[in-house]
Amino acid sequence: MSPPVPTRLRCEYLTEPLGVDTAAPRLSWALESPRRGDLQTAFQILVSSAPELLRSDIGDFWDTGKVQEERAPIVEYAGEQLLSCARYHWKIRWWDLNGTPSPWSEPASFLTGFLNEGDWKPKWIAPREVREFRSKGTVLLGHPGADEAQALAVYLRKEFALKERASLAMIFISGLGQYELRLNGEKVGTSVLDPGWTDYAKRALYASHDITPLVRGKNAVGVILGNGRHIKGYGFDGPKLACRVEVEYESGDRAVFFADESWKTSPGPLQENGLYHGERYDARLDLDGWDRPGFDDRSWAKAIPAAGPALVSQMMPPVRVTERLRPKSVKPQPSGAFVFDFGQNFSGWVRLSVEGLKGTEVRLRHAELLHEDGSINVGSNENAEATDVYVLRGGGPEVFEPRFTYHGFRYVEVTGYPGQPGIGALEGCFVHSDVPRAGSFRCSNDLLNRIHQNVLWGQLSNLMSIPTDCPQRDERHGWLGDAHLSAEEAVFNFDMAAFYSKFLEDIRLAQKEDGSLPDVVPPYLPRLYPADPAWSSAYPTLVALLWEHYGDKRTIARHYLHLKRYIDFLAANADRHIIRTLGKYGDWCPPGSIVPKKTPVELTSTWYFYHDVLILARLASVLGRAEEVRQYEQLAGAVRDAFNVTFLGETQYAAVRVSSVDTYPNQTSNALPLFLDMVPAAKKDAVLASLLQSIVRQQDGHVDTGILGTRYILDVLVDNGHGDVAYRMVTHKSYPGWGYMLAEDATTLWERWEKLTGHAMNSQNHIMLGSVDAWFYRTIAGLSPLRPGWKSVRVRPHVLGDLTSAEASLETAAGKVRSAWKKGADSFTLEVTVPVGSSAEVQLPLLWPAARLFESGKPLRRPGPVAEPIPDLTYEGDEGGRAHVRTGSGDYKFELRKED
Repeated sequence: MSPPVPTRLRCEYLTEPLGVDTAAPRLSWALESPRRGDLQTAFQILVSSAPELLRSDIGDFWDTGKVQEERAPIVEYAGEQLLSCARYHWKIRWWDLNGTPSPWSEPASFLTGFLNEGDWKPKWIAPREVREFRSKGTVLLGHPGADEAQALAVYLRKEFALKERASLAMIFISGLGQYELRLNGEKVGTSVLDPGWTDYAKRALYASHDITPLVRGKNAVGVILGNGRHIKGYGFDGPKLACRVEVEYESGDRAVFFADESWKTSPGPLQENGLYHGERYDARLDLDGWDRPGFDDRSWAKAIPAAGPALVSQMMPPVRVTERLRPKSVKPQPSGAFVFDFGQNFSGWVRLSVEGLKGTEVRLRHAELLHEDGSINVGSNENAEATDVYVLRGGGPEVFEPRFTYHGFRYVEVTGYPGQPGIGALEGCFVHSDVPRAGSFRCSNDLLNRIHQNVLWGQLSNLMSIPTDCPQRDERHGWLGDAHLSAEEAVFNFDMAAFYSKFLEDIRLAQKEDGSLPDVVPPYLPRLYPADPAWSSAYPTLVALLWEHYGDKRTIARHYLHLKRYIDFLAANADRHIIRTLGKYGDWCPPGSIVPKKTPVELTSTWYFYHDVLILARLASVLGRAEEVRQYEQLAGAVRDAFNVTFLGETQYAAVRVSSVDTYPNQTSNALPLFLDMVPAAKKDAVLASLLQSIVRQQDGHVDTGILGTRYILDVLVDNGHGDVAYRMVTHKSYPGWGYMLAEDATTLWERWEKLTGHAMNSQNHIMLGSVDAWFYRTIAGLSPLRPGWKSVRVRPHVLGDLTSAEASLETAAGKVRSAWKKGADSFTLEVTVPVGSSAEVQLPLLWPAARLFESGKPLRRPGPVAEPIPDLTYEGDEGGRAHVRTGSGDYKFELRKED
């Protein structure tokens, strides 16, 4: 019997990607098998220039032949030199443990972008005249409330003709700051808010679109340009466009059309626009047919040449409208306004349906909160106007949907609507980077399920081509602290490989010559150099995370030297291995405060110095740099020793060693060194006791950590035998805690433990406290990778508190991993799925001293004679209150039965 066909074919982590701009793209796939212990003993890949060749099993660009090796998570293309702007088709088959080949997979394809320097030297164009509007400035730009000039939207168009039928037509485009692309009267593609954000002083991204179905003899390209991040406030010079159309005719001839000065530009109905400001659309100024052939553009001005950044392909999931939400209610206000409640905080905008007289102005103002009287509370928006305006054309039903802004909101105030709007007048559009879902979690405690759902909404709301801090106020930047503290949660829930690969390039390009990094990436706020070490730790942390979860060695090689420069920068700025001057934020937003008052910033900065040196030593080992492994292990030891001398007292880590003021134990100061096993053995019990005293006696079992301590404290408690304390901490419904947020009607996670509805810095949609969700997967369900790319899996579930069941599954680089357990009065079952070619270390909790252990009904552990062996499964004995079993790949069902 043949093994099943490979599935989930990916190129550079993406499905059917367009614009692949590496000469050796990474190809990956997933395997399934009904047989336990199965593994891939060989594989064969074919890459062809035409689908008919692939159907004939001819790989004219790459035929690996039968490669005798177990599957690696990623295989680099190593065939004939790929051509720019060409489509390639590929498939794979594999041989199982018995040497039987599978059928070929379904075909997949990828289309290359520009592979060689000089293949495309983009010519940027811009409008001859840019009209501007004044928008309220931002606190982070250094001039709160000041007016700031931004450009009105610009319309550009160009017609071109094809001499014969096209077999392939592609368009490659970048419009700064954001653009919408149209062809022959239709929007091209489903992405919005293109291109993804970057530092435009270093690079911009171009998107690639297959327009073969849309082109005909006569064609018109239309582009609308909006501001996005390419604004004067960040040091950039206004809207511009680079565009290239590549056509391959059925005869084999090719034609190329560029953006140049022959393009025409004009203002249009879309006017004011800004990420924070919102946008204004005056439908009375509609340009009917402007994006179709034959439009009279004689009154339009010609474009002019412009300088622009280098271009690289946008190899990441695009931002899209992924879900449309119906309002839960609409309520009239004494002011005449109407307030729509969507019942969910999310990122995006609303689609307006309206009919009325020409010139009627409808205003849509967005907010996360309500005042007690039912009117919207815009306090958490801070300086963001978050208002969209639509001026009716009149004469029939009209629909408006924004293009170049987005908001974080649950409520929308509508003013100026003709008549009384029905519930269908607005439709919520959930907008975010469309990362594929990878994981799922649920358990018997509905509070934890609701926290999990809030994390999902919050995480997606803060993926907008970069990981952002919030979607509502005039910030929405790539704060590195938020990015790395939520990253493990993100990779459990979503396929983040391509997204984080792009963001790591943003970080690399933001690094200065001295090795320093900024707090925010892209570095739109240059005053934020150098970063707090707890923020810049995102760089090594994300590289290590991609290695652990996706087995991506190429990423390590690309960033290793830059990581060395970063560690050298920290070392150069340390005082006898203690970081005293770089810290700024530390354990940010503990209960009752914004800045940490209990945990010294020097402690957290130095702890992250140690943390990052350990990561670099591990990455050096992966690359075979033995001498540098020794170097960084020695440095780590020196930092650890200095940390203990500086911060460790008799029984606790606290401010006493820095300020000479004795304080009661604080959670973060003690949890961090316990997490990295920095505590001298003779004092570990005392430090753990101090931590427990702070939690149980002084905080009544509640969390008392900011965003740094929150990431680690639950793991410390579980690893040291106090999972019950961690569970109570997570499930408290009183302040402070995640349950308190839900009790206060939160549908995402907050920036602070407090609600603070009338206070600055009170975002209702932040993800930095979402690290708890990774704990659900790792601890409650018990899933974690033991080897990079999940080639070996640990399944170690924890039965905590009132939990009676939990289940998590994850599509990993190796395949599907699953853990599902149920606890009864006298039995405990655990179902485990291990990917083909992987192994698992399963650790079942021995809930009863005399329990018998079975797998699929066959005894594994029982008093008396040793049970009969089971293929692909080894019972290794009991240790630490758990039965240890090692398995191969496949599905397993374990059962513990209580003995009378």
